[in-house]
Amino acid sequence: MGPIAGIFNLAVQLRDAIIENQSVDKFAECLAPKATATHHLDALSRELCPMLKHFVVFSSVSCGRGNAGQSNYGMANSIMERIIEHRVAHGLPGKAIQWGAIGEVGIVADMQEDKIDMEIGGTLQQRLSSCIQVLDQLLTTTEPIVASMVVAEKRSSSGGAKNIVEAVMNIMNIRDMKSVSVESTLADIGMDSLMAVEIRQVLERDFDIILTPQDLRTLTFSKLQKLADAKTESETAEATTQQLQLQDLLASFGDETASHHTVLRLPSKCNDLEYDRPVLIIPGIESV
Repeated sequence: MGPIAGIFNLAVQLRDAIIENQSVDKFAECLAPKATATHHLDALSRELCPMLKHFVVFSSVSCGRGNAGQSNYGMANSIMERIIEHRVAHGLPGKAIQWGAIGEVGIVADMQEDKIDMEIGGTLQQRLSSCIQVLDQLLTTTEPIVASMVVAEKRSSSGGAKNIVEAVMNIMNIRDMKSVSVESTLADIGMDSLMAVEIRQVLERDFDIILTPQDLRTLTFSKLQKLADAKTESETAEATTQQLQLQDLLASFGDETASHHTVLRLPSKCNDLEYDRPVLIIPGIESV
């Protein structure tokens, strides 16, 4: 067998719960494949892999930015990153990559099924092809800790419009709806070919409404208002669903009111009297 040139630790184990419902076992299960395994790989590679070129661990943005219910997972990733920093400080290869949500494969993909465009915490799932492409770039950087995520685009209506009707009015330079007939087609009111292209782009980009050329030719402000009302109802229903899902998620963590406590004592297998120096876990502002 030839010399080992690269070591990659892609392992993950989730045991999510709010801090009061965490336990020594849950922390140990999260730490084992990441922190503990990376510690052993570091020690063994120093001794057995003199030709090593890559020592890479996959971390998570839940470590760099934090994520509710994942204190143990964040801690496991944070320990890996500290090992990487220690290696680099001693002139050894090391790279920790904080990934965002990954689409198509993995845990998030299993939970979200085929909804690749679903936003998660202001980010989109990164496609596997994009991950592979950016991986080549990240491996050549000098920084020990790097990150890759797809930030969801912040949408804004055309001309500062708050709804579909206002957006189209801005494009067509209509200042007062009373000056036009809501049942007349936009073409009859004065929509030219350039306006038609811009209206289609704005409706698709800012409001997720896709119209065919035929739809656009017969479009009226009355129909636009119906589209706006339907979209508002859809967004309200979606917001309600997301709130219910969040409540279910918090309920699965246990007593969510405990998350507001300043200091919590973790369940321990050790007698407090055996140790005179307690161990404190203090999260940072945006990390563990």
